[in-house]
Amino acid sequence: MSTQATAETLFIEAAGTKFAYRIIGSRTPANANTPPLLLLNHFRSTIDLWDPLLIDTLVSNGTQVITYDYAGIGHSSGEVKLTIKEFGSDLVNFLLALLLILPGNLTHVDILGFSIGGYVAQQTVLQRPDLVRKLILAGTGPSGSLGDVPHRRPMPSVQSAIMAPIPDRDNTIDAFFPSFIARADGLAWFNRSVSARGGPGSPGFEFFVTDPTALANLTQAYLSWDADSLPYALLQTIQSDVLVTAGQNDLIVDTVNSFELARQIPKAKFLMFPGSGHGHLFQYAEFYAREVVAFLQGGLPVPPASAGTIGPVES
Repeated sequence: MSTQATAETLFIEAAGTKFAYRIIGSRTPANANTPPLLLLNHFRSTIDLWDPLLIDTLVSNGTQVITYDYAGIGHSSGEVKLTIKEFGSDLVNFLLALLLILPGNLTHVDILGFSIGGYVAQQTVLQRPDLVRKLILAGTGPSGSLGDVPHRRPMPSVQSAIMAPIPDRDNTIDAFFPSFIARADGLAWFNRSVSARGGPGSPGFEFFVTDPTALANLTQAYLSWDADSLPYALLQTIQSDVLVTAGQNDLIVDTVNSFELARQIPKAKFLMFPGSGHGHLFQYAEFYAREVVAFLQGGLPVPPASAGTIGPVES
């Protein structure tokens, strides 16, 4: 069975972009009733940097995982888009091409979007709800809020750390993990994530985005999402079953933003991890993976209320 370390890097062309992706794990009779889980990268990250402990625990618990590089990032061609809406359109094009070649006549996937990946996941399910069965939104928040809870942004020092031209290991760990209680966990995550890939036959290892133009585009997409109130206003049209997860003290996407996100989605559940921050899914990787699998397999309660079937919304 493939792992984060051994999975082959594949490519598929959609709408003029050559997207890189990996399929990790297999379709078996045990998981035949659940679609693959597509993971969407966090800010500046690539498919090479997913935590192998998280990925491999998901797979060992029966979930087939697909990882994917956004256009212009990692191993994918093209230019980094300037808006989250364009990121969502790219993902729709990728999924429409991929579902045609996956075995089993699949028509949709489950999605786990982390950080900016959660923004892309929200945008995608608003554009094409038929392509998404269940959503996990980790360490992420809504777009510009018109709600009762103010939209909180990172402190300037944290913003500087995550947008530094060349990412610094210690600053990255401190932004993701509460350094006063979980520094060892943060260092372990960083070391296993940067060392999992690069074996024989692998394409060159792709670290965090450092190209100035790509980073500027990413930043514009992130900031424009924070300023756009329309996706926020449409959250209550999402009819997918949703799990929102957060660390107790997230320095990058404030935990309050994640709670507000869950509060606006009709079928959302909110799970907060103690003594953790933005990297809660890596700090508790094995436990987190088991909770995700339980959610995907119907092991968590679903609110009975529903607004019925709502078609795609132009956002």
